[in-house]
Amino acid sequence: MKKRVAIIGRGTAGCYAVSHFYRWSDWDIDWYFDNQIKPQAVGEGSTLDFPRDLYLNMDFNIGELESIYGTLKAGIKKTGWGPGHEYIHTFPGGQAGYHFNAVMLQDWVIKYFQDHRRVRIHERNVTHDQIDSNYIMDCSGRPNSYDDFVMSEYIPVNSVYVTQCFWSGAQFLYTLAIARPYGWVFGIPLLNRCSIGYMYNNTINTLDEVKEDVKQIFQDYNLTPSDQTNAFSFKNYYRKTNYQGRVAYNGNASFFLEPLEATSINLMNRNQRRAYDLWFGNKFISQVNQEYQDDIAEIENVIMMHYAAGSVFESDFWKYAQPRGQRNFETLKANPRLRSIMSGQESDSASYGTWNKNSFRQNFLNLGINDI
Repeated sequence: MKKRVAIIGRGTAGCYAVSHFYRWSDWDIDWYFDNQIKPQAVGEGSTLDFPRDLYLNMDFNIGELESIYGTLKAGIKKTGWGPGHEYIHTFPGGQAGYHFNAVMLQDWVIKYFQDHRRVRIHERNVTHDQIDSNYIMDCSGRPNSYDDFVMSEYIPVNSVYVTQCFWSGAQFLYTLAIARPYGWVFGIPLLNRCSIGYMYNNTINTLDEVKEDVKQIFQDYNLTPSDQTNAFSFKNYYRKTNYQGRVAYNGNASFFLEPLEATSINLMNRNQRRAYDLWFGNKFISQVNQEYQDDIAEIENVIMMHYAAGSVFESDFWKYAQPRGQRNFETLKANPRLRSIMSGQESDSASYGTWNKNSFRQNFLNLGINDI
């Protein structure tokens, strides 16, 4: 009898998982989600794997980008970090990621699979014990309880204020990552708008302070803020045990680490690949859980490296964030795998926390961090 896998959730992780198991298995797929749950329309950015996988899994190519208000992503432009000069963390020549409207991508994927005989869409909430499938990938979103999770020891931001700035066309093709006195600001350019998000710590600074400071970003980038704003707090967390035999978790049901360096989609991909390997008998459950823990640690290292470099601001936030980054950086410098990558002993494709050796060299040089 043919096996079945159930995917829970219609967010980016759920859509990615449906397309992944459709492409790489012959299993039947039950996709569960509740259309009454409104997805967050912030805008997202990816690394290089995502465009490739969308093409392989669903024939989604660059010609489809306009349908999700997407743009090419040439890299991440960083301003104010370390010594303060501006630089772009680039992708290899001729390669690009995507910026995209997450809600529109979800709609596109749902429409694509609506008439596929191997994919059955169920628009309702379910619990694991209500699902009659061999396997379950739970991408149901942020947990109600954090009892089964570990909180990040180092990451210093816990809140975000997002403003949508509408325009007639994208004015740049890279993600912004701008150090500011109260934290840092991301900018994600779509065809019709730019999402500006101010990441901060609400125990150090107030939302009113953030609202005032972000006006400088609107001025610097000639952006017109709209009344479409959103403000919320969050935790940085990951599961103690992500793979539990029949059930695996992904997306916010698995982890949330702040969006510096756009690591989330890459980790989603690794999580679903590990689930595939586990369920097809290619890896043991202890192995995939250890790989998950290792990925989380490496990604946290990459994020905290930026805070270790500090910024041009000597504010209360940076007096709190930089020492945390420097403590974490000591563990990064001691990692033998990273030392092997940086010394050239591993191939150019070898990665640590989604970065290859060229990414480390770019950022070490420009952030003013001593080489490993």
